[in-house]
Amino acid sequence: MLISHSKKFIFVHNFKVAGTSIRGALEKYTYKCMPQVKRMEKILYLLGYYPWIFTDDFEQHSLARELRGQLPRKIFRKYYKFGFVRNPWDWQVSHYTYICKSPHHYQYDLIRNMSGFEEYIHWRVNDCLELQKDFFYDTDGTCLVDFIGKFENLSQDFTTICQAIKVKSELPHLNKSKSSKYLNFYTPETIDLVYEAYQPDIKLFGYDKPELNRRAAAS
Repeated sequence: MLISHSKKFIFVHNFKVAGTSIRGALEKYTYKCMPQVKRMEKILYLLGYYPWIFTDDFEQHSLARELRGQLPRKIFRKYYKFGFVRNPWDWQVSHYTYICKSPHHYQYDLIRNMSGFEEYIHWRVNDCLELQKDFFYDTDGTCLVDFIGKFENLSQDFTTICQAIKVKSELPHLNKSKSSKYLNFYTPETIDLVYEAYQPDIKLFGYDKPELNRRAAAS
């Protein structure tokens, strides 16, 4: 997560949605990066406007409902809260490829010892299912954030966020693969496995089941 008291926003950081780039673009508005903000926020803290709470006090991928329990009610209620989601099929490919090239990741050995992406998907949906909606919704289905953008509309939705929090910022260059490349990892069976397992995300965020053409299926 990322919290700014000067601009009154909270970024809820879902996995693999260009979160590092978003943090890089907005971190300059936090206590950690701007000495002038540090001084101002210390004065406001001493005057009792808000507690001495900053980004480093929280887990990077904290859920909105966790933050609601950890932050003062006034801050969580009033600050502009936002995050991003991603096409579930593309999301899983991004997860898989990232872990496979990250030896320090806690699941690296587990994933690298699998036979490939197909085994990974079977493991993910049966033994380690994580839904994107859990980052932003309470257990009773209540949305806890003000805006949920889509990775597929990253630039446009990030502009909407910047307008809402009244900042001028741009995302750094993103090394994104072509949008259809992720389908090369899939077979008809694994397409269906993701479709069945991630129904809550698919319905809630309006994603469609991709069609796997013969060329992609044979790759």
